Amino acid sequence: MTKLELFRVSANFQWFVSLVVVFSCLIKYSHRLSYIKALGFYGVISFLFSTIAHLANSGSRVNYIINAYVFCEVIILLILFFLAVREKFFRSLIVAGCISYVLIFAGAYLYYPSYVFSIIRVARDLLMIFFAVSYFIYLLRQLPEDDLLKFPMFWINSAIVVFFSGVFVLSYFRDYIVLVLKDDTAGFWAFRNFFSTAYWLVLAYAGWLNLQSIRAQKSGLSD
Repeated sequence: MTKLELFRVSANFQWFVSLVVVFSCLIKYSHRLSYIKALGFYGVISFLFSTIAHLANSGSRVNYIINAYVFCEVIILLILFFLAVREKFFRSLIVAGCISYVLIFAGAYLYYPSYVFSIIRVARDLLMIFFAVSYFIYLLRQLPEDDLLKFPMFWINSAIVVFFSGVFVLSYFRDYIVLVLKDDTAGFWAFRNFFSTAYWLVLAYAGWLNLQSIRAQKSGLSD
């Protein structure tokens, strides 16, 4: 398999795997935690935008679609964090972060149109890293008595901090990598897609954990 073929496989696999998150969160939807419902919506949005991007013809149109997805991704993940915490200060911080990103996104298009791609992604990555690390601190203070590895939000937060940290590093070195690889960048983008696939699979695992918890509770009630 050539690197170009590997890239195409990775792109299609990344496209499909967001559906795994959707299904892991939609089963018994009415019984789900609020932030798991938001996670399921995140999967739906990812799949819809990926489908639209695949169907788009022009490169400029695809860029607008993907940029719109980046905006929606940030808003949905901030809502997810908002639903996962109960502390007023943390929630206020999330609202401030949401407003800040909206202003950055609008300002990038109005004043720095040539750098929109980089600005909105760097802001997204740094914002997600900040709130993921902040949530870990929050979790240590509000540590549940149960096994932490059985806590869905632990896996969601871990996936977010690892993925967006990795994406930030890859984006930072992207120009250098493209310069070194020249026309042979398919392998780099394939790696980026498989990295994203791993991210979505961890999110799906979090949805599955919540489903197992619901089934265990119902089983206990029936006994």
